[in-house]
Parts: sequence; structure tokens; C-alpha cells
Amino acid sequence: MSPQRCGAYARYSSDKQSPRSIDDQLRMCREYADKQGWTLLEEHVYREEALSGVGTNDRPALARLIEAALSRFRLFDVILVDDTSRLSRNLAESARIYERLNFAGIRVVAVSQGIDTQSEQSDVLVTVHSLVDSLYVKELAKKTHRGLEGKVLRGLHAGGRCYGYRNVQGPDGVRLEVNEADAQVIRRIFEMYASGYSLKTIAKTLNAEKVPSPRPRAGKRYASWCPTAIHAMLRRERYAGKEVWNRSRFIKAPGTNKRLRRARPQNEWRIGERPELRIVSAELWRSVQDRLAQVKQTYGNQSREGLLTRAASSRYLLSGFLKCASCGANLTIVSGRSGDRYPRYGCPQNFYRGTCLNDLKERQDWLEDRLLSQLQSEVLKPEVIDYAVQEFGRQLEAALQNLSGETARMREQKEKLESELRRLTAAIAEQGHSSFLLAAIAEREGKLREITDRLLSGGGGSVEAQVADIRRFVTERLSDLRKLLYSDVALARAELGKHVSAIRMEPDLTERHYVAKGQWNLLGGYPKTDVRIGLVAGAGFEPATFGL
Repeated sequence: MSPQRCGAYARYSSDKQSPRSIDDQLRMCREYADKQGWTLLEEHVYREEALSGVGTNDRPALARLIEAALSRFRLFDVILVDDTSRLSRNLAESARIYERLNFAGIRVVAVSQGIDTQSEQSDVLVTVHSLVDSLYVKELAKKTHRGLEGKVLRGLHAGGRCYGYRNVQGPDGVRLEVNEADAQVIRRIFEMYASGYSLKTIAKTLNAEKVPSPRPRAGKRYASWCPTAIHAMLRRERYAGKEVWNRSRFIKAPGTNKRLRRARPQNEWRIGERPELRIVSAELWRSVQDRLAQVKQTYGNQSREGLLTRAASSRYLLSGFLKCASCGANLTIVSGRSGDRYPRYGCPQNFYRGTCLNDLKERQDWLEDRLLSQLQSEVLKPEVIDYAVQEFGRQLEAALQNLSGETARMREQKEKLESELRRLTAAIAEQGHSSFLLAAIAEREGKLREITDRLLSGGGGSVEAQVADIRRFVTERLSDLRKLLYSDVALARAELGKHVSAIRMEPDLTERHYVAKGQWNLLGGYPKTDVRIGLVAGAGFEPATFGL
């Protein structure tokens, strides 16, 4: 038997664990391979750091390992892991991984547990250990939650950082302590809102004065004040000296390590008075809460339904594609969304935060008309219409096939009617006059004339007329491109997304309009690669082009 070629996979779960854990796992795998006389291929050693084993879809190294294992070319014969929990701590996902690898003929060895999928008992052992691994995660979550609850009951802090406070490490754990510099900013925010200032005005004022903002969370781009963060602060009960813990829980989306917040029943909340954490007075807190309630009652909940991001679910065609050239943020509809006939695109970093100098707001219809104007003239050229009809291919072919099939059925029916008429005529010749036979002949002659007319006519039911109808349909739909795109915005945005990643919009503050810069593909596949759709300079665009 030839020596086995091996790949290896190692993983540790938390950033609090030692990265040396991976080295220890791989050392065990190498020692096992040496004892067996196998070859561990270093190019197929896969590492995963600080990633939980509960999810599989967001572990890139595991995905590469499985892809290599399932490759048409057998890159290795065996996968070595320290134990079964390294591959997955989810029972269903673990079974799926082993099933796919077994089907591909890849052997898996958990060296610390002595499990080898080549063994007949491996299915039982893998199932038992996977069940234990899965239970371990659930029990660990319960113990962690119990420990955090105990901290809260002892007056300790069980969360992360919170603006307005500093974490102070003591002998028994972390306690919160008011940070007076941040507390002054918080009181000012509460007082401004209670005095009638809007969230946007407060954010712009703080940013203009360069008041330090809370540190952004990991992955967040901007470190500046924004209305949504201020709104959340105005509702944070800790500032009023009340601690509310266990209000929500986090669950992981199936197959991933992404955590999603879910509300807990109110009877599970832990609520306690913490006067030492009070930053704003009871009167100021009540005044702010009354105004928040009034604003909510007046304007209602205007949030968009659904789980998609605002850009993905936007009813505006170009939201998410237009980028502010000054700061790189997405241009969005910043005004005119509620009742205004003229929604306007603008930079949200300027409008909501005041951190961008681009204060240009341009009507959506003007901007989109100019962006699409030259594209409109290009798509109405005969050669483009021809291409559009060709791209209509499958539908056109299906239509022609249906027409061909219908024609064949009509010819078959015509022959059948003619045969019946001959038999009826022969019957009358043999048996004499019959009102029943004459009625039957009249009925069949009428059907025969109708079918003959449809087969021979060049009118609306003919093949030629229907092909012409298709061309006319394409031309009519393309003659109002903006209306066509807005007939199904979600579909149009999905198609645009295949050809456009970003359109950089520079503000022309003299003429008060945006100028598109760069090249992008809006005709997506039109075969004449030397064609360029230019933007109309006179309409506010420089000769930058839509690149095909």
C-alpha cells in the first residue's frame, strides 16, 4: 500500500485562547503522520484562528480544505485533525461534513480520540463525539450566562465599554465608574434635545465643534456623531441610574458565526437601581422621554420593512451606486422622502453629521435623467435594438416554438376536419338529405375556414406579425428607459449591480449639479466593444464615459 498523503486542519475558538493552540494541534497531527509513515503536505495545512466551531459557512480555511478534498484531482488521501470538535461543534453540520468527505473517498482521522473513518465503528464514534461537542457549546453558553448574571447581581459590569463610563478592574471583577468628561457631553445632548433641537442638529453641532465621539465598533467606518447613535443614547436607562440587564439574547444564524439579537420576555429582565451611575437628572430624563414619545406619535414608525439593508431595499434606482467623491459615502435620498414631489440625492455625512464639505443636494429625477439620457439614445440605435431582440433569444425562441407547435396542431386539425367533411359528404350522397349531417358539415366548414385564415393571413395571428410584435414591444419599452427600469426597481437594481459597482459623483458647486466620473458598464454585454456611451457635458456631465 502506497504511503498516504495527508492534509491537516487546526482551529481555536476565541481570541482569548492562545494562538499556540494551533501549533500544538498540528504537532499532534505531524507526530501521528510520522508514526504511520504518511506524508503531511504543508501546502494543505489549514489554520483557523479565533473562530467558533458552531458555524461552517464563514470559516474560509475549512471551505478551502473541503474544496481541495472534493477536487476532481485527488490532492490528498487523509485529513488529520486533533479531535472532531475542530471540524465542527454542530451535530448536523458535522454529519454533513463527514458524509461529503466519505463520499469523496477522503479518510478523516481525529488523532487525539483515535477515530478513523476507515473503521466500521467510526460512524458511531463520530456521532457520539459530535453530540458531546454540540452539548458542550450549549452547556458552556448556559454557564457563561449564569456567571454574567452573578456579576450583575453583585453590582459588577457584565458587558463591554459604554460611553460615559470607564471600566475599572477590581479584585472581584469590573465595575463601571462615571467618566466626567463624557458625562458632560451626555448632559449637553440631553439638554439640547429637551430644548427642541433635532437629532441631526445635535450631531452636526458636536461634529462641527470636534467633540470626540464614541469609538466606532469593529468594522464601522466613521468615528463621528450621527443621529441614530444619539437617539440610542437618549433611551439608555443607565444614564438615569437604572441598570437593565438580560433584555435580549444573541443567537447564531444557522451555519454561520454571525450573532443576531433577539428580545427576551420582560419577566426575564434584571432591573436594578444604580444611583452611582446616574449622569442625568430625573427631571431631564423624563423631559427627554416625553419628547421622544411625542415625536414617535407624530411621525410614526417610518422604518422600511424587511431584512435587507436600506440600499438593497431602496425604491430609488441608483441608491447604493452613487458615491460622494469628497468622502466616499453612498449618496442617498436625504430630503423629500415624505410627501415632497422632488426627492433629492445628497451626501449623508454632510446632511446628518456635517463631517463632509459636500452640501450639494440634487433632485433625483434630474440626476437620473441626465445619467440615463445618452444611454437612452444609444439603446434606440437599430443595431442595439437588433442585439436586444437577439438577447431576447430564449423568450423569442420559445415563442416561435409555441407558434410552430400551434401551426402544426392547426394543420393537423385542418386535415382532420377535411377528412370528416369528406366522410359526411359521402354519407349524404349514399343516404340522402339529413339536417343533422348538414349541420355537422356547416360546423366543420366554419372551423376549417377559421384555421385556413389564420394559417394564410399576415394579420395579427400570423407568425410574421408576432415576430414584428416582439420587435415593436422591445422598441416601445426601450423608448422610455427610465420608466422601464422603474417598472421593477428591485430587478433593475439587481441587473445594474452586475455591471456597476460605483459611480463617483463630484459636486459642481458653481452650477449646483453632480458630475459623474469614471467608467462603468451599463449595457453589459453589447458586442461592439469600441462603443462608448458619453455623458452629456451640457447637461451637467463631463465627457467621462460609460465604458462597455
